[in-house]
Amino acid sequence: MASVRMAASLAVCLLILLPGTAFAQGYQTALQVSPQGGGNCIAVSNRDFVPDQQLQMMECDSSRAQIFTYDPANARLTIGGLCVDANGGQPGTLVKLWSCDGGANQAWKAEQKGNFTKLVGESGLCLDIRYGSKEVGAPLQSWNCGDAEPNQLWIFQRE
Repeated sequence: MASVRMAASLAVCLLILLPGTAFAQGYQTALQVSPQGGGNCIAVSNRDFVPDQQLQMMECDSSRAQIFTYDPANARLTIGGLCVDANGGQPGTLVKLWSCDGGANQAWKAEQKGNFTKLVGESGLCLDIRYGSKEVGAPLQSWNCGDAEPNQLWIFQRE
């Protein structure tokens, strides 16, 4: 009988503690690449929030086209009601916006790397600026994760 009461007490304690710890809230953020990677922010091309739209690098301006929501509990990155999608998860494939469906191609695990964050997606590929370009308009892709590739290191600027 004592073990049943102890189990019930433990269950109540877990229910009280879990909402504040296990279910992290999503937060709004701009995603700026490291200064060595060019210092620009990810933006939705032409500010057009539609499925199949690609992402590109633009000068940081905190516009609606640059404010993403990151949900650490589901490892999901969204903007305009759409998810950032690895588009098949092959190295070199451009990422795109797509309707959120909970698939592995829409999961982006945030890994801390010093003062920066890597976003690791499907098949262990990272969110990457194609060809390491520092130019405005450079597209984003999935690519093999490097240890300290400047075009894969992001600053989460919470809004």
